[in-house]
Amino acid sequence: MRRAARLILTALLITMVIFASAAVPVHAQATALYFPRTGHHVTDEHGFLSFWRSHDGPRTLGFPVTEALMIEGVGPAQYFEKGRLERVTAADGAPIVRTGAVAAEYVAALYRTFPPRPDRPPVEGELLFRETGYSVREPFLGFWQAAGGVDFFGMPISEPLWEQTVAGYRQVQYFERARLERVPTNTGTDDIQVGDLGRALAELRGLNIAPVPNRGFETFGPPASAAPDIAPLRSAPATPTLRPAAPPTAQPASPPRATVAPRSLAPPPANRAPAVTTRAAKRIVVNLSKQWLYAYEDDRLVFDAPVATGRDGMNTPTGTFQIYAKLPMQTMDGVTDGKYWVVPNVPHVMYFYGGVALHGTYWHNLFGTGARPSHGCVNLPVKSAAWLYEWAPIGTPVHVTYR
Repeated sequence: MRRAARLILTALLITMVIFASAAVPVHAQATALYFPRTGHHVTDEHGFLSFWRSHDGPRTLGFPVTEALMIEGVGPAQYFEKGRLERVTAADGAPIVRTGAVAAEYVAALYRTFPPRPDRPPVEGELLFRETGYSVREPFLGFWQAAGGVDFFGMPISEPLWEQTVAGYRQVQYFERARLERVPTNTGTDDIQVGDLGRALAELRGLNIAPVPNRGFETFGPPASAAPDIAPLRSAPATPTLRPAAPPTAQPASPPRATVAPRSLAPPPANRAPAVTTRAAKRIVVNLSKQWLYAYEDDRLVFDAPVATGRDGMNTPTGTFQIYAKLPMQTMDGVTDGKYWVVPNVPHVMYFYGGVALHGTYWHNLFGTGARPSHGCVNLPVKSAAWLYEWAPIGTPVHVTYR
């Protein structure tokens, strides 16, 4: 009898051990990941990795472009391609992770303003936010709601508008914490993507986005490209650039020699850019009618060059802007009229409005001829772009005009 009882007790103990073993996961989920494509880690030290995983991170936030850092007045934070995560204290005293207002900060840093919402009857399904005066509706509404709405993307700070982005001319809408972009697909439907404003804001603020070595963690995503397209702002050009010639005392500098029909130098434009204070009192004027660029120090013309600007439908935007990002070299690609295009190793890129930039151009020689072949950017001869890249610092005003 006692032997039978011992056998039953032994069987029960074995069963308990089996169930206990089954309750322990075979592979514990990693608490840190390394992203070879951007060269940075995401850990759960501040809860960022768990938040990234639970909010479809690859699609809504992208990959990390910095390590975790401290932001004054906020606390621990980390920049991603499409946004920023922050650990803050909730009203009840508990620590929480939230997305940062990267789009609102980006817009403010570039002194951009958006037109008010048109005075029109509400559209069915539209949500109007009296706090900002803007609304959200399809095609952005469904994506915005699915990702978390106000909690994740914030309220709208613009109406839908058409804008030249790095990936091409797209309909976009700005929210406090992101820019949503409408991307046509081959199936005739639209895909909604989140723009890379996290990276853009990190670059604009001069943060260190250079890759760091893997500290031995599990990797996620594709490997790093052989030649990264994005270089830190304020870095020296990858190749020697043409040194500025001594400023002329009476006559403006002649435009660089090009294999186009000779033409007389166009006079400086009558309308100059509004005064904007910069350390060197420099400014750039792009005259779309003349297809010519002028560089000034105070009121003195120190350099000029022929240009080629945006084609019809992708016109170079007019107005007064500022150079907000400089890249010595970048591979550009996009989709135009349903066809994918890529241009490798574009030299001396200086962004001044969204995805619109001044840059060197080696694939055509149409500068100053009146031809407008670009996707919105201001194309320059390679040597002219090199001169301008070295001469113009971040913050240099760029005035684009037809007069």
